[in-house]
Amino acid sequence: MTPDFAEFPTVSKEAWLKQISKDLKDKTLDDLSWKLSEGLTVDPFAHADDFEMPPLPLTTTARPWEICENIDVANPATVNRAALDALEGGAGGLCFRLNDSLDAASVAQMLEGIYLDFIGLHFAGPGVEANPGILFSHLAQLTSAKGLKTGQLRGSLAYDPALHNTIVDWRYLADLVQFAAESFPQFAVVSVSPATTDTPVKDIVSLLQQGNLYLEKLSERSISPALAAAHMQFDIPIGKSYFYEIAKMRAFKLLWLHILKAWKAPLLLPQTAVHFREEVYTDDLYTNMIRATTMAMSAVLGGADRLTVLPYDAGREAQASYPPAFGRRIARNVQHLLSLESGFGEIPDPAAGSYYIEKLTRQLAAAAWREFNA
Repeated sequence: MTPDFAEFPTVSKEAWLKQISKDLKDKTLDDLSWKLSEGLTVDPFAHADDFEMPPLPLTTTARPWEICENIDVANPATVNRAALDALEGGAGGLCFRLNDSLDAASVAQMLEGIYLDFIGLHFAGPGVEANPGILFSHLAQLTSAKGLKTGQLRGSLAYDPALHNTIVDWRYLADLVQFAAESFPQFAVVSVSPATTDTPVKDIVSLLQQGNLYLEKLSERSISPALAAAHMQFDIPIGKSYFYEIAKMRAFKLLWLHILKAWKAPLLLPQTAVHFREEVYTDDLYTNMIRATTMAMSAVLGGADRLTVLPYDAGREAQASYPPAFGRRIARNVQHLLSLESGFGEIPDPAAGSYYIEKLTRQLAAAAWREFNA
């Protein structure tokens, strides 16, 4: 039976504002406005009348995110145990953080007992930046030994040569993207990070600038914008401002589609790998645990494709009453609750339709687009 909402009459924004003004008594609605660091003012009351047309979701397809866990690589043997523990605890992806380049034997030892075609394999750190191509060589050798094909693997290399370097070997990067397209089609090989993280608008602008730079330089070397975008991911830091972070991610996704449109590339939403800003954690470990939950929610509602939740005692393990394994388990379980209990991964663009978030998304997008084009 179709519900009949006729008994609930439409209430205009003007009528709501009159009632709000009455309830506020000696205050004005402006007193409740949110003054953002970018000079933007967020109206505390958003309404359907603020939109010429009802806002549409960014996607109509549900995109369950990947529950990822960072694994710091020191000894390949002990790292393997930590990786297996994470997978047994429900992680769907692993990000191995390499301080140095590894040889083929060390990579094989690190990944021993792991079903390579079943999880997300991600590699980051100085060891990747120094020589990303060698990792593909080691993975190709390992997959062959296991009777797999490289095309069955999915993951990423956190390689962002333009972030801090004034001189970039663009020919090498073009060859790397072309090789990935042919041999590792499910791997991102360019990981775009914001050059500055001062404010959400600057985050968005920096990501757009860096991403557009890669499209430009790679297209000059015969890599189509569509191919370059397909092998690019965006590494997005999340802070503790709940609604702000949701809107920031949605605004970035919306503007990236504008970039692709300008390049006449297919309008596909960008791949986003989301992590916590380390500075948001404090010495109050249990506050961190609660904060991790709200930050994870903002990342998921904003449309993260991959999320790494920082353990509540990260960098403060000596202060914790429990071993580090406990903090990692709680971090994974935060995501399990959001996925399995809340079902956020089954909803296309779960923040869509919230007038408040939609309005904030448009404000951030408009401010970022103006600055990008300035």
